[in-house]
Amino acid sequence: MISFRYHIVSIVAVFLALALGVVVGTTVLNGPVTNDLRKQVSGLNTDKSNLSGQVNDLQSQVNGAGQFAAAFGGQVVQNKLKDKKVLIIALPGASAASQAAIAAEIKAGGAQLTGQFVLSNDYVDPSSSSDINTLVTGSHPMALTLPSTSDGRQLGAAVLSYVLVGGGEPTDLTTVLSGFSSLHLTTSDPTTISPAKTIVVIGDGPTPADGYAGQADLDLITALQAQGAKIVVAGDGAAATANGIVGLVRASGVRATVSTVDDATSAFGPISTVLALAEVVNSRVGHYGTAKGADAPFPNLTS
Repeated sequence: MISFRYHIVSIVAVFLALALGVVVGTTVLNGPVTNDLRKQVSGLNTDKSNLSGQVNDLQSQVNGAGQFAAAFGGQVVQNKLKDKKVLIIALPGASAASQAAIAAEIKAGGAQLTGQFVLSNDYVDPSSSSDINTLVTGSHPMALTLPSTSDGRQLGAAVLSYVLVGGGEPTDLTTVLSGFSSLHLTTSDPTTISPAKTIVVIGDGPTPADGYAGQADLDLITALQAQGAKIVVAGDGAAATANGIVGLVRASGVRATVSTVDDATSAFGPISTVLALAEVVNSRVGHYGTAKGADAPFPNLTS
């Protein structure tokens, strides 16, 4: 008969065997495992050092590009847009810094900047669609035939594109823009905007994932192109994603007629925008930057 004492001795023997196995295993494996871990740590430290060096090199290149752009940007774009009239349209989310930098390079290129038309977040809000519908159908340029739709995005795009490129009577532009301003769909003074057929559309960041805002932006660009405008769409890297306006243009049917720049917030971005605009004026379309869908880092400097 197995006694309680036998059970105790058996359990103690099992634990002693486990302890002995751990000690023996640690003794046998300690050398190889420790050496391997030390090698891995050493390798990771080397990788970290190499990556830090690469980051420093890249930062130096970025700083160098910024210094080059500041020193020679005006010379690179000089006379590229001589005697052209250029309008900036800022989509919701476009940074003030991007607008200012691109405006400065447009002027350095010899163009006359006819204004900076800034759309508000309300313009791309689905709840504004009915208000835009009422505004446009109730009062629009007599010579403009509106699309057969009740979609505020398309109606707004149709009437804005018409007057911004110079369609209709001179008073139509102020009337339409004042109407949009009264609904808080724009934040720019209507009296500071003059029409132009050469246009830079600026849009930074992604648009909301629901798709309404992105489609509203794309509808406006498509309508401007249909009215004969020469267009460059400029934005940051985030704008080149699937939900960003640069990405939407590159994935749409207007890719063949509308140029894009996906690094407009970089030191060289505004210069690329002006060079791309000079190309598109001569019916040469390109897509520039470092994001998906770009044809080259920047336009041909000698074009």
